[in-house]
Amino acid sequence: MSSSLLKIQNISFSYPDGKPVFERIDLDIKEGTLSIISGESGTGKSTFLKLFNRFHDLTNGKILFHERELREYQISEIRRSILYLPQLPHMIEGCVEDNLSFPFTFQAQKDKKYSPVKAREWLDYFQLGVSLSHEASKLSVGQRQRIALIRALLLEPEVLLLDEPCSALDSRNRRLIEQKIESLVKSGAVTVIMATHGAVNFSESVCAFFQLEDGQLKAMQSHSGQGA
Repeated sequence: MSSSLLKIQNISFSYPDGKPVFERIDLDIKEGTLSIISGESGTGKSTFLKLFNRFHDLTNGKILFHERELREYQISEIRRSILYLPQLPHMIEGCVEDNLSFPFTFQAQKDKKYSPVKAREWLDYFQLGVSLSHEASKLSVGQRQRIALIRALLLEPEVLLLDEPCSALDSRNRRLIEQKIESLVKSGAVTVIMATHGAVNFSESVCAFFQLEDGQLKAMQSHSGQGA
């Protein structure tokens, strides 16, 4: 049985103006699992994900990572292991390879090495139809989402936080991503927490569904084709 990787204990979060977003949420996330956080726009799904790598800090409660409170880690330690991928990923000026390789220059990733071979393999798998030298400014939104996912996968984090990663993709490309995410989770390569309000298709063996509503996170019955 997989061990607990992240423990969320009685957490609450409010914006600086005092408006509460979450109240008294508890959750235990096992290593090598996929957790789907669904909810309507504006319910705080993105904010919830950002708590795990401290883009936001809690108002109350605590999050444990490897049984150690998240606030005890250096920010660089957290962001080396827990990677957040936004819905509209940032692209720098230059080519596709520039956008895949630049995070490896960051202090948090200093012990990791960029691999052009792996990068090309991911480009082929996701069928982007572009080379490493392709200008990033000419990428569509859907291509940018996939480039950003490849960038995240090259960094090999322990935990991958995906914020609507398929929102600009058609059903075929969305399914390619879902299949690869499920494969990686099943292999134990990564633990994934995904926020979405669209339908997803994952097997029950790796996936747990949760609904975020009115500041509360509620477990839902898992099944393939779940509308989130």
